[in-house]
Amino acid sequence: MSNSPPGDGQMGTAAYRHLFNNAVEGIFLTTPDGRYLDVNPALANIYGFSSTGDLITHFKDIKRQLYVEPERRDQFIRILERDNKVIGFESQVHKKDGEVIWITENARAVYADDGRISYYEGTVMDITDRKRTEADLEVQRAFFSQLFANSPQAIVIIDTRRNVVNCNRGFEELFGYRAVDIIGFGMRALIVPEELLAECENLRNAILAGETVQCETSRRHRNGTLIPVDMIGFPIRVGETINGTIYIYQDISERKSFEAQITHQAFHDALTGLPNRTLFSERLERALERSRRRPEYFYAVLMIDLNKFKAVNDSLGHAAGDQLLIEVGKRLSTCVRAVDTVARLGGDEFAIILEEFTSSTELRKAARRMHSVLCEPFSLHGNDVTPGASIGIVPKIAEYTSAEDVLRDADIAMYKAKQQGKGMVLFDRRMHLELVESINLEAELREVLNKNGCAGLTLHYQPIVTVVDERLEGFEALIRWDHPLRGMVPPDRFIPLAEETGLIVDLGKWVISEACRKLKSWQETLPSARDLTMSVNVSCRQFTKPGLVEHVAEVLQQNELAAACLKIEVTESVLMHDVSRTITELNRLRSLGVQIAIDDFGTGYSSLSYLRRMPIDHLKIDRSFISGFEDTRENDQIVQSIISLARSLGITVIAEGVENREQLDRLRALNCDKAQGFMFSRPVDNRRAMELIRKYQQG
Repeated sequence: MSNSPPGDGQMGTAAYRHLFNNAVEGIFLTTPDGRYLDVNPALANIYGFSSTGDLITHFKDIKRQLYVEPERRDQFIRILERDNKVIGFESQVHKKDGEVIWITENARAVYADDGRISYYEGTVMDITDRKRTEADLEVQRAFFSQLFANSPQAIVIIDTRRNVVNCNRGFEELFGYRAVDIIGFGMRALIVPEELLAECENLRNAILAGETVQCETSRRHRNGTLIPVDMIGFPIRVGETINGTIYIYQDISERKSFEAQITHQAFHDALTGLPNRTLFSERLERALERSRRRPEYFYAVLMIDLNKFKAVNDSLGHAAGDQLLIEVGKRLSTCVRAVDTVARLGGDEFAIILEEFTSSTELRKAARRMHSVLCEPFSLHGNDVTPGASIGIVPKIAEYTSAEDVLRDADIAMYKAKQQGKGMVLFDRRMHLELVESINLEAELREVLNKNGCAGLTLHYQPIVTVVDERLEGFEALIRWDHPLRGMVPPDRFIPLAEETGLIVDLGKWVISEACRKLKSWQETLPSARDLTMSVNVSCRQFTKPGLVEHVAEVLQQNELAAACLKIEVTESVLMHDVSRTITELNRLRSLGVQIAIDDFGTGYSSLSYLRRMPIDHLKIDRSFISGFEDTRENDQIVQSIISLARSLGITVIAEGVENREQLDRLRALNCDKAQGFMFSRPVDNRRAMELIRKYQQG
C-alpha cells in the first residue's frame, strides 16, 4: 500500500503523513465499491484493530461488514454523489470484536482527471458516549415530561419576568385556566388573592435567592372560589444562574375541612352546636379583663341546670333528652344579645356570659326571661315536657381573678337554687359554707386512700366487644366509692375533687393495681379470660407527676400479667398538656408493651401532626357522636372521618355509648373495630363481670 493518496503527489509529503498518522480523528480513504485504501492509526483504534494493515485487510465489503444497517452505506454514497460531501453522518458500526458503537463521518469525493470518482476521503469520530448521554437525557426528559403532564398535583413553570412558561393538566383542573390561555402571561393576578400578594412576592424573592419554600396558603379558582393549597416553590437553575421558578400546588380542601370540623368540635358542643366549656372559659377570661376596665358595667355569669332532665331521659329515652338539650340551647340563644355567650358545659348544664349591663335590674330581667322560657312546655316526640331550670348567678365578676373561680361560684349558686327549689339564686359569700363539704369530702377520700386496701373503693367493669362478631375483647375499669354515710358517691363528684387536690395520683395508682390484679385472677380462674384486656383511665395529673411508668411496670411484674393486656386511656387534654413530656411517657409505656388509647376522641383538640408522633393504638369515639348519630348526618360524617383517620394511621377504633342495635349495625357498616355501651352492659361489679365472661364464652 502506497503511503501517498492516489493521484496526488502532494499528499505523500512528510507533513501530510505526520498529520495523517497522528490525528485524533480517524481518517480513511475508501473506494466507491467499499474497500479501504488507507486508514490512520486512530481509525484502527476506533474499530478495535491493532494496526492499520489489519483493518484494511479485514474489510472486503464495508457496507456489509462495517455497518449495522448496511443500507446506511448506500445513503452515505448517495449523499456524496449528490453533494460531493457528507457532514455529520451518524451510524452504528461493528468493531472487530463485534461490539456496536456509534460514529459520525465527514467525507468528500475525490475525482480523477476523467471526471469519475477516484475515492472517498473522510474522518470518523466515536460518538458512543455522546449517544449514551443523549439517550439518558431523553429518558430523563421523558420522565420529567410525563411526571409534569400526568401529575395530579398542579405544576406551573414561571420565568424570571413572572410569565407562565408552561402548566400541566393538574393546574388546569385545579384552577380552571387552560394552559394555552395563560402561557406567556403573568399568573399572579389570576390566582393570587389580593390580600396575599405581599406574601406571594416575599416567597418569590426567597425562591429567586436560591431557597426552596413550602407553605400552606390559599389560591383563587377562575370562578373566584378560594382553594386552600399546600405550595412548594423552588428555583430552576441553569449552571449558576436561576432562570425561573416552579410552583407545585396540592389541594388540601378536604384536609382543611376535616381539621375545621375537628377544631369546631373541640370548641363546640357536638349536640347543640353551642360553645363548649373550653371556648366558654376563654371568653370568660376575656370578659373578666373587660369588666376590670369598665367597672361601671355589670358583667355576669349564669349557670343553668335542668331540673327534670334525668326524668325525661328515663321516661322518653335519650333521643328525647338530646332533643330537649337542643331546644334549650335555641331558647337561651334567643334571650341574649350578640355580645353575650351561651354555652353547654356538659350533660344538662348550660352557662351564659352577660356583658355590659348598666344595672342589676336589667340583669335580673334577663335572668328571669331565661328562667321563664325554660319553664314553658317543650314538645318532644308528641309529649309536652316542662323541665324547669335552676339558675345560679354571679352578678358582678370584676372582683374575680380567674374564670374557674367564677364558674365555681356560679355552680355553687346553681346547686343552692336546686336544693332550695328556687328558680334563681345570686351567689354570695355565705355559700362558701358549701365548700366546707367539699373539703370534708376531700379529707374523707384522703383517709380512704391512706387506709390499707382503700376500703370503700371498688371497681366496676364495662365490657368492650368486637363490632364484627360481638365477641368479648376486654373491659374498661371504672372506679366507684361506696361511702359508709353518703352511700355510693358518684364518680363525677369525687374524681374532679381528686383531680383538683392531686389525690388523683394515688387514686389512679390504686385503680391500675386493682384492675391488673382482678384481670389476672380472672385469667387464672376462667380460661376464656386469658386474652382479655383491661382499660384504665389515666388523668393529666398522673402524667405530670413522675413515677407512672415505674408503677405500671411494677404492677405488671407483681401480677405476672402480660403488658399487652393493659390499655392506658388518656384524653386529648392529656395529649396537649405537655406534648414533649407526654410523647416521652407514652413511648416509655409502649416500650413496656402496654397499649395506648385516646379516650373521648373528638371532644378536645388534637393536632393531626401530634397524633402521628404519638404511639397510639386505639381511638375511642366519644359517646356524644354515637348517641343518635344514625339519624344525624353531621355526626355520621364525623364518625366516618374519625374511622378513616384511624385507618390511615393504623389505629384501632372503639365506639363508646352504643345503646341499640341500629347504632351497632351502622358502626359495623362503617368498619368500626370495637364498641362498648349499655347495649352490651352497664358497668358491673366483679361477680357480674365474671358472669359476663362466662356468658360470652358460651356464646
